[in-house]
Amino acid sequence: MNATATLRRIDSPLAPLAVALPMATLFVVARWLDAAHRQLGQFVVAGSLYVSRTRTPPNLPVGPGSGYDGQFYYRLALNPFDLARSAFGIRFDSYSRVERIGYPFLAWLVARGHHASVPLALVIVNVLACALLALAGGLVAKSVGRHALWGLIFAGYWGYLWTMGRDLSELTTAALVMLGFAALLRQAPIWSGIAFLGAVLSKETAVLLVGTIAVVTLWQRVAGHEGGPASIIGPAPPIGPGLGRALTPRRSDLAFLLPLIGFVVWQLVLVGATGHLPIYKSGGENLGLPFVGMAHGISHYLSIFPTIASALWIGEFVALVLLAVAAGLSFRQSPLEFRALWIVSVVLGLSAATGIWLGDVGFRSLDDVFLLSCVLLLYRSRPIWPLAVLGGGMWCAVAVELVRYL
Repeated sequence: MNATATLRRIDSPLAPLAVALPMATLFVVARWLDAAHRQLGQFVVAGSLYVSRTRTPPNLPVGPGSGYDGQFYYRLALNPFDLARSAFGIRFDSYSRVERIGYPFLAWLVARGHHASVPLALVIVNVLACALLALAGGLVAKSVGRHALWGLIFAGYWGYLWTMGRDLSELTTAALVMLGFAALLRQAPIWSGIAFLGAVLSKETAVLLVGTIAVVTLWQRVAGHEGGPASIIGPAPPIGPGLGRALTPRRSDLAFLLPLIGFVVWQLVLVGATGHLPIYKSGGENLGLPFVGMAHGISHYLSIFPTIASALWIGEFVALVLLAVAAGLSFRQSPLEFRALWIVSVVLGLSAATGIWLGDVGFRSLDDVFLLSCVLLLYRSRPIWPLAVLGGGMWCAVAVELVRYL
């Protein structure tokens, strides 16, 4: 059987899942054996500034300093219904942590509420999310007319290695966002709305993506372009053009109404439970003036070149820029919704706070730029395999780094 026939036989969204699942498992096992010294609790990266060594479950190693974000997801996974500032010997550094409930809630379900199982559950959820992201990417690729194996490029973001290696939430959010896109492309707004609801409850920036879809959809209705060749929204019912057409409820609106309403309800629940509005706090902590954070990041890592950290940061930055530029060059070949989403993701990335740009964590917080750039690249008429090879190379380099170091 020749290669072409083999590729046809495996042209299924299950193919990228079948590749991503063992690769993600191999990575976390290698990290567990080497960097974590066979302690899954090391993935949490708990620090004594926020975590008490004497009051936490015994299988959680606690080091000196401030630790990392995974310690707060671990805290929520112990009991996602306890939203107090301090519990189980762990204190939130900010109330904005509690709004990202999706990932720790899933880990709590996997652990079945058993505290001793939470470190393993956090890893399992991320490995499965990586596989689901590849599956969703394969569904999107098939909808665009490409081979399903192109779904692997979405799971191949090097920043997600940090997510798996430090018990973070980006993979859960990304998998749900891509599942939402796949459902939209298949005209399944209810499933899309459910997936997007999970995404906005996992990371608040997903609300901007869902809101963008809502705005573009309403604008297309007002302009009379709904359901055209440059749209991922299904055919419109026979209603006259104008504002009345835009505001007339329809089944397809569930794709964005479910997540937006769900997010507002969750914010109100958090206000009642904590007395604070988390979305206000998280916006102030993670956003700044455009280009300022990026300039600080470039300046800092050039100043410490040629260290390993600076070489990796510069390589990752160049790879992400090249992918985004290539997506921008194929801008007009993709549907209007994806173009708008790409613009929003790039603007958010350029406006990321200085602390995000200075972090040596594989640009994990800029994963929306990567995801939307890859979606646009699927519509590109020119070959995209060199860009996939570039991303795969960065994934391998970061994987080697994280297998050795926490």
